[in-house]
Amino acid sequence: MSFFDRSFGSKISPLKNGLQNIPSTEELIEKGFAPKNNKIDVVLINPPSSISDRYGKENMGEVGGDLIPLGMASLAAYIREKGYGVGVLDCPTLRIDNEKVYEIIVRKDPAIIGFSTTTYALFRAIELAEKIKNKLPNKLTVIGGSHANVAGIETANNYDVFDIIAYGLDGEYILHDIVKKFSEKNYNRSQFMADFTVLQNIKGIIYKKNNTSIRNEPTENIKNLDVLPLPARDLFPMERYIPLPNQYKKLPLTNMVVIRGCPYFCTFCDQAGTGARRRSPKKVIEEIRECVNKFGIKEISFWDDTMSYHRKWMKEFLDLLIKENLDLCWSCYAAVNTVDKDLLKLMRKAGCWNIFYGYETANDNLAKNIQTNRKNRDFEKMKQVAQWTKEVGIEVRGSFLIGLPGETPELAKQTVQNAIDLDPDYAQFTLVCPYPGTILAKEIGEGKWGKFISHNLEEYQCWNVTWLPYGYKSVKELKNMERYAFRKFYLRPSYIFKRIMKIRSFEDIKRYIKGGTALVKGFL
Repeated sequence: MSFFDRSFGSKISPLKNGLQNIPSTEELIEKGFAPKNNKIDVVLINPPSSISDRYGKENMGEVGGDLIPLGMASLAAYIREKGYGVGVLDCPTLRIDNEKVYEIIVRKDPAIIGFSTTTYALFRAIELAEKIKNKLPNKLTVIGGSHANVAGIETANNYDVFDIIAYGLDGEYILHDIVKKFSEKNYNRSQFMADFTVLQNIKGIIYKKNNTSIRNEPTENIKNLDVLPLPARDLFPMERYIPLPNQYKKLPLTNMVVIRGCPYFCTFCDQAGTGARRRSPKKVIEEIRECVNKFGIKEISFWDDTMSYHRKWMKEFLDLLIKENLDLCWSCYAAVNTVDKDLLKLMRKAGCWNIFYGYETANDNLAKNIQTNRKNRDFEKMKQVAQWTKEVGIEVRGSFLIGLPGETPELAKQTVQNAIDLDPDYAQFTLVCPYPGTILAKEIGEGKWGKFISHNLEEYQCWNVTWLPYGYKSVKELKNMERYAFRKFYLRPSYIFKRIMKIRSFEDIKRYIKGGTALVKGFL
C-alpha cells in the first residue's frame, strides 16, 4: 500500500449509494475531521480530479467511479489511534476544488498538509502546495502515494513546494514518525526542517539539505498487518462512493485491500516485485463485519493485485466467509495461474460474482517483453480458466493492453481477437503507460522498445499516448488501434445480445445505459 494511494461544479448533485438522508457536502467535509484536544495535527488530501482527468476522455458524464482511497483511510486510522488529531479530504468524491480545500485548511488550521497523489494528479497537489507555501509558510507539506513511491527523488529535485516526500509500501509508521517529531518541535516548520539530525533518523523520507535531495533508507515493511487498525471509513463520504456501472451488483459497496504488494514482476507496474503480505483471514472477516454492521455494505470490491495468489490463505478466508453467512456479493482481481475449478467453485459459494483477470496479451513474445508470462502461462490456460470461471457462475472481466513493447498493429489485432475468443463479460483495453520509476520507463529511456511522446505527467493515466512503440508509424495509428479494440469487441451483435439476456432488474437497465453512454462518449 502506498504512503497516502477538478471540481465538477456545484450543479452536480451527490451520488446516491442506496442510502437515505444523504448529507450535504459541508456535512461530509465536517465529518472528515477528528480533532484531538481541539487540534488537527495532520490533514490528508486526495487532490481534485475529474472523470475526464482520470480517463483522458471528455464528456463521459456522471458515471461514478469514486471509491474510498484506502491508503489514506489506513493512515488516518493509525494516526488517530496514536492519539493525534486527523482530517481527510477526498476531493474527487466531495467535488471540491483547490480553492475550497485552501479555505478548509485555513479554517481547520492543521499543522501538516499531507498529499496522496497519483502521477496524473500531481500538478493539482503542486498547485495547492504552492499556495500554502506562499500564504501559510509554517505549514509542513508532505507528499506520498504511488507517484512518490516510484519518482520520489525526481519530485524532490523538480518541485520545492513539498518539504518531505514519503515513499514505501507502508506509510503508517512513516507518517507517525513525522507527526511525532514535528510535534516535539512545537510544530515549528523552520526549526524542524533545519534539524537534519532529526530528519536523517526518519526512515522512508526524502528531503532537501543545502539544496541537495537526501533519500533516507526505507522503512521496514510491516510484517504483521493485523497490528494495524481497520481503515477509518467513518471519516470518509461513504454515502457518495459508487463504482463504474459495470463493476457492481449491489449498493452500498465498499472496496477493500487485504494483501499489500504483488508477487509478480510486470514491467509496466509500480507494484512489480514488491512481494505480498496478507492480513489474517480472521482480521479480514472482522473488517467485513464492520462494513456490514456500521455502513450497511452489501458488496465488497477487493482491490488486491492478485487476491488468490496464496491458495491456503484463500481457502481459509473463503471457508470463514461462508460460515459468516452475511448475504454479501463481492468481486476481486486474480491471475490465471492462481486458480483452478475447485477454488472457483468455493469462491462462487462464498459470494464472488466477478473476477478481473489481468490477461494483458495472449501473444507469448509480447507477454515475455513485459514479464506477464509469469502470471498467465499461455493462451490455452487463459481459455481454460475463463471457461471454468463461467461454468461455476462467476462473470469474467479481462484487462488487455494496447501499445505493448514489441507490438505492431497486426499483433495488436491478435490481442483483440484473443479477447473476443476468451469472450469475457467485459473487456478493458488500455494503452500501455510507462509510469516514471517503472522498469518499462527505464527501458524506453534507454532506447529500447520505442520513444517517449510526452513527459507531461498529467497525461499519464493509460488513456493517452505517452510513448510510441517502434512498430507504430504515428500517435494517430496507435490511438486508432485503441478505438478499433473497443469497437471490435463491444459492437458485436452476439455480445450485445448476451448482455441484453443478462438483464434481471431495472437497476441492471440503469447501469447498462450509464455504462453504454460512457463507452460511446469516451471510447467508440
